[in-house]
Amino acid sequence: MDITQGLDKPTTAKQTNLLSSLIDMACAENLSVAMWQLPGETEQHAIVDCSGQLNKVQPDLENLPEGFIASTFLRENPEDFFIRADIHFKSNEQELVERILPNQEWKIGQTRDEFIRKLKSVIVKNTPRYHSHSAAHYSISDKNHYIKMVEKSIGEIEAETFQKVVLSRNKTIELPEGFDIMSCFNRLCKAYPAAFVSLISLPGVGTWMGASPEILINTNEKGIFKTISLAGTQAKSKFDNICDASWTQKEIEEQAMVSRYVINCFKKIRLREFEEIGPKTVAAGSLLHLRTDYVVDTKAVNYPQLGSVMLGLLHPTSAICGMPKETSLDFILEHEDYERSFYSGYLGPVNVEGKTGIFVNLRCMQLLEKEAVLYAGAGITQDSVPEKEFMETEMKMNIMFSQLEG
Repeated sequence: MDITQGLDKPTTAKQTNLLSSLIDMACAENLSVAMWQLPGETEQHAIVDCSGQLNKVQPDLENLPEGFIASTFLRENPEDFFIRADIHFKSNEQELVERILPNQEWKIGQTRDEFIRKLKSVIVKNTPRYHSHSAAHYSISDKNHYIKMVEKSIGEIEAETFQKVVLSRNKTIELPEGFDIMSCFNRLCKAYPAAFVSLISLPGVGTWMGASPEILINTNEKGIFKTISLAGTQAKSKFDNICDASWTQKEIEEQAMVSRYVINCFKKIRLREFEEIGPKTVAAGSLLHLRTDYVVDTKAVNYPQLGSVMLGLLHPTSAICGMPKETSLDFILEHEDYERSFYSGYLGPVNVEGKTGIFVNLRCMQLLEKEAVLYAGAGITQDSVPEKEFMETEMKMNIMFSQLEG
C-alpha cells in the first residue's frame, strides 16, 4: 500500500518527515522500531513491531518471520531481541511504501487505519521521541586505564595465554542542543554509504545507532551465504589512493587471525566448498581496513541452515573478542570493567524481502536523554603499541561523534 497515493510524490524532506513521524508515534505507543540502510544502497527501511511486547527469539534465522534481530555482546540465554516487521516502510526517490504484514495482531491503542491516517497527517514540530534507558552509564575506561590494560594484555600474549585480544572502551558525551535523531541517521547514511547504518529503539532497553563496516553473515533468496574477516585499522587520509595503502606486519597478522577463525568455523561443520576472496584494502568512511570475503552456495552444498549455524559459531568473532576465544574473553570480562551491551553484538534485518543481513554492531553509540555513550575497541597483539591502540579507539569513536551535529 502506497501511503502517498493521491498526494504529490514526496520529496526527500517529506520522506524524512514521515519517517520522523513513524519513530515519534511508535515510541509514543511504547512500540519497538528499527531503521536501516544497507551498504551500497540508498533506500532506507523502517519497521514497527505492533505487538506491544518486547519480543525475544531463538536465532533460528531460516524460520523467523520478517523482522530485525539484535543481540548483545554476551547473552545470558540463547535468545535475541526481535522486532517484527508488522509495518514496513521503504523509501526511495519515487515513493514511500507502507505494508502491513498479514495475520499480525494489532495491539496498540488505536486501530490500524487510525495509526496510518494519523501518520500521514502528523507533522513533527519538535525532534522525534526515542526510547531512552534511564540507568546511569559511567565510563571508567579513561586513557590511563586503557593503556595499562593494553600493557597487561601484551604481557599475557608474551606468556602465551592468548594470541590476540580486542579491548574496548566507552565515553559519555553531552548531546548537542536540539539534537535530532532522524537528521543524525541521515547524516550517517550520507557519510558512510558503504556501511550498514542502523537505528533501533526498544522500550525499557534503549536506543542505539551505528554505522558498521563488518558483515557477520549475509544470505539471499538464491541461497548464497557470505561472511567476511575484517581487521587492521588506519586513517584513510594517510594515502592519496587506497591502492597505495601499506600495512604493518602487526595489522597483516591480526587480519590473518580473523581469517583463520572463519575457516576453522567452516572446518567444524566439515564445509570445504567455499570461495575465498582477498585480503584487500577497503574504506569505511575515514578509515581503512583489511578484508577477506567468504562465499558459499548453500543450495549446491545442500546446507540451507548454514546462516543460523555459522551465526552460532562465529559470534563473538575474534575481531571483537580475540584468539583463543575463551581465554581472551576471560581477560576482557576481568579487565574492561564495563558492560558492552549491544556494542560488538550483532544486528540486522531477517528475511526481509527474502534477504538476511546480520552485521557486527561496531562504530555505534547508545542515545540517552541528554547524552550519548560512544564505544570503540582495538585488536591487541604482541606487536601493539599502547598509545597507538588508544588513538585507534579515538578515531573509531569520532565516526559517531562527528555526525552528532549538523
